Amino acid sequence: MSIRAFRRTSAVLATIFLSLLCINASAQQSKAVERKHSLWKISSTSNTVYILGSVHLLKEGDYPLDKSIEKAFENSSRLFFEINLDMVDEQKLQQLTIAKGTYSGEQTLKNSLSNQTYELAKRRLADLGLKIEQFERFKPWLLAITMDMLELQKSGFDPSQGVDKYFYNKAKKNGKKIDGFETAEHQLNLLGDLPADMEETVLLQTMKEHDDIQKEIVAIIEAWKSGDADVLDTILLKSFKDYPGVHKRLIVDRNKNWLPKIESLLGQKENVMIIVGAAHLVGKDGVIAVLKQRGYQVEQL
Repeated sequence: MSIRAFRRTSAVLATIFLSLLCINASAQQSKAVERKHSLWKISSTSNTVYILGSVHLLKEGDYPLDKSIEKAFENSSRLFFEINLDMVDEQKLQQLTIAKGTYSGEQTLKNSLSNQTYELAKRRLADLGLKIEQFERFKPWLLAITMDMLELQKSGFDPSQGVDKYFYNKAKKNGKKIDGFETAEHQLNLLGDLPADMEETVLLQTMKEHDDIQKEIVAIIEAWKSGDADVLDTILLKSFKDYPGVHKRLIVDRNKNWLPKIESLLGQKENVMIIVGAAHLVGKDGVIAVLKQRGYQVEQL
């Protein structure tokens, strides 16, 4: 799984697992009869908690969203995101990005990477019409994010059209309470504090997926729209297969940190809608599976 996301300069860091997956048409047609969404509901005696998997960038044509998703929003008086954008200090975060994402002194990208990885990065940047010399001060993780964003934006995908950003703006407009599980600084530190070998792993992973990135995100969006958690899980596992350390750091550990807060929201007086990256909801370590293991009745809508 690549890190698919320095979603804007102020940086809502997010992960979108983009791996090539062929979704066959007959399977899509058979599922159309009982269409589900990447939306789950947990009901207690006093409230309902909705959990929506987010795709962090879409195209304008991907809207409007399904009525069931909009209804969950309407029924909720409080929204939880990965981070609360109201609490983002953009200037501070930009400074932290420079501090965490760039080299100082004599260290450069070239003398930090293996020759093989450096030459591959040079070719990938050339494909984007860029010279690697422009990025010599970039650490590998920041270069990986930059390459992804350039490629995706060239294809018309827009972080301002992401599901989380859409509902954040809507919540502000409707006067709903907004909260977050993490800070933007924490998300930035997840990448900025990666061990050097893991940084190179992230960059290699991103570059390996470069050729198929447009097909990959289309496949993921289709699976997300149809609520096909098994397909999303397959994509995630395939992408993380060779990178268990990255998977643990960016997905599993964060899920564990969020779960106590999610459980605390159940039984309160107000309905809550949680919106986090879809990668956090699928698979055996995903939030949905763990909640089921703990005895909660979780319904996919």
